[in-house]
Amino acid sequence: MKRPALHFRQDGDAQAPALVLLHSLATHSELWASQRRVWCQMFRVISVDLPGHGASPEWSDGFTLNDLADEVLSVLDGLGIEQAAVVGLSLGGMVAQALALRHGARVQALVIAHAGARTDAAVQEIWNQRIAQFESRDMEVLSQSTLQRWFPREFAEQSPLTLAWVAGMIHATQPGGYISAIRAIQGLDHLDRLHTITAPTLVLAGHADAAVPPAVARQLAEQLPNAQLRLLDGTGHLGNVQAPIQFTEIVGAFLQAALSVPLAHIKTTMETLK
Repeated sequence: MKRPALHFRQDGDAQAPALVLLHSLATHSELWASQRRVWCQMFRVISVDLPGHGASPEWSDGFTLNDLADEVLSVLDGLGIEQAAVVGLSLGGMVAQALALRHGARVQALVIAHAGARTDAAVQEIWNQRIAQFESRDMEVLSQSTLQRWFPREFAEQSPLTLAWVAGMIHATQPGGYISAIRAIQGLDHLDRLHTITAPTLVLAGHADAAVPPAVARQLAEQLPNAQLRLLDGTGHLGNVQAPIQFTEIVGAFLQAALSVPLAHIKTTMETLK
């Protein structure tokens, strides 16, 4: 049975280098709203909704990280894009790893944010407990504990409107998509194969990330032959939301250098502002 295609949106010049954005569990492509409007000045930005998230329908038979990587590649094939840079956050970072491992020649540069490379047995059991809690309650209750894990308390207290926006994405996630994504996360086991990824890679982590601590990101970066690690001070699990300008500038500068994108337009803009 053919699975439904993933929903995506495009922004920027169709002739510019391609950039794929992959979101976290229980969000969707609008998670990248702050970054997309900046990065589309340099790139052809393709923001993808994973199954059961955003506008992409559930896949009734579930999926693995490899399935998701192959379907993202199908999006690129449908657009006639031979190579792209890939930015993935959390679940999206796991899918980005799978894409680079399975289709390395298609990945020009890689950004892995707030993601590990292996789910050990203890964490697999935690995910089982979260599925059980979800099945016995609802996404409204689940969203509160999720937000507590994703954002430091001080930021959460000072940013109720931002948290309400993220909560809205969590609530909109389809149950089957949520559970299938967790099952895919439970199967994450890329660590011993990361040395085969040769694309220039940026690994980002938050000092205050309770979901994926800096030590996990550091372990991932150490296995990649062409990687650099950056830590975001005081930042939790969604660095692009909590520190949007810092995240946008760090990742944007890395991609601009990795893909040799000229900054003529940006320099012209800066001259205008003087």
